[in-house]
Amino acid sequence: MHSAFRAPASGRRTGSPPAHAALAFGAGSASIALSLALVPLADQPLLAALVRDVAQVALLGIVLPLLFVLRTRGSIADFGFTLRRAWLFLAINLALAAALLWQQLRASPPPTGFEWNADNLWRTGYVGVSLVFELVFFYGFLRTLFERAFGVLAGIVLAALFYAFHHAGFQPEFVKLFFVGILYASVFRIGNSALLIFPFFLGVGGVYDVLLKSKAVAVIEYPEWRTIGLALFMAAAFAWFGYRWNGAGAQPSDTA
Repeated sequence: MHSAFRAPASGRRTGSPPAHAALAFGAGSASIALSLALVPLADQPLLAALVRDVAQVALLGIVLPLLFVLRTRGSIADFGFTLRRAWLFLAINLALAAALLWQQLRASPPPTGFEWNADNLWRTGYVGVSLVFELVFFYGFLRTLFERAFGVLAGIVLAALFYAFHHAGFQPEFVKLFFVGILYASVFRIGNSALLIFPFFLGVGGVYDVLLKSKAVAVIEYPEWRTIGLALFMAAAFAWFGYRWNGAGAQPSDTA
């Protein structure tokens, strides 16, 4: 049994798979364009942070998927956001995270002198809220729309491609990140549940790569304010979504 927000069947407007594919291609391309816009802003960290956090993460990555679900009156469970088999999936998630951490520690030990000081803890927090964006936008939203149009395999591959290339402006390691995207999108799709990768499996991979492993990732400027700002925005956006959803007449329902 699981609890998921699901609109009444009579009011559902799912749209057509080709239209979904066009939206996904457009949104994915916009995420890459916004990332490329960061390149000429390398010496203007405040403006770069606004482009990344406001335009790419907040508006494109969070608001657009929420508006799409409200407009189509679909179910967030269709995008993998459900409590179905929550404890089982979280246990698998935790086991995968432990295995990944063990592998990373063996293959790429933390650099000499690294310590979990206040700056690195804030950077960890920023990576964490950024992973929520990746979870919602790439693994939930884009992958599902591509799958509706082209099938499961194409959905995973296309989501992974856009995931990799959206790093163009701050971590251009496309081949590595493509296979990272394939891994996470595939595990997500096995149970069609975000709980298979978030927060543990995705968190270990993202934090370890950005803070300890990658030699190409850009420095995270203003991590304290960016972490707090994005966390507050996401909390408000999800609360607004729940309010609008309930106001539209959708009710939580238990299904097998």
